[in-house]
Amino acid sequence: MLNVLYLSEMNKSLLISLLFCAHLFSGCAAQKSNLKTGILKGAVGIYQGNCMPSPGIPPCKPTPISTTVFITQPAEFFQVGLLVDSVVSKENGQYQISLSEGTYSLFLRDDEAMVCSETRCNIECFCNPVNIINDSTTQQNLNLDHASW
Repeated sequence: MLNVLYLSEMNKSLLISLLFCAHLFSGCAAQKSNLKTGILKGAVGIYQGNCMPSPGIPPCKPTPISTTVFITQPAEFFQVGLLVDSVVSKENGQYQISLSEGTYSLFLRDDEAMVCSETRCNIECFCNPVNIINDSTTQQNLNLDHASW
């Protein structure tokens, strides 16, 4: 009889533990669904060749490429510790990713380097700053520059 009571108490403790864990995980799932997210999309291209402006010659246009777009917390230069996410652009240069609402910096893989195509400075300088807004799509085109100007 003692063994049955012990098992019953053990099962009761196990049941309480399972219910507690289920409650914790359901709370996490509920929090995830409440995250505010938006879409970042755009095109990645590369300038190549002689792009020196001259009369009668149209300006160079970037050629679409496939490369990695690195999304970091706002930064002036690439730092692995600030990496939030990344996405690889398709052969046509197009990329798209869902991100939490907030401000980020965007960097491009150029061979083995992570480069910034545009730095904007206000109070601080940030590489390709982009602001993601809940339930919105933000368009950001990025280009590598291998041209002669």
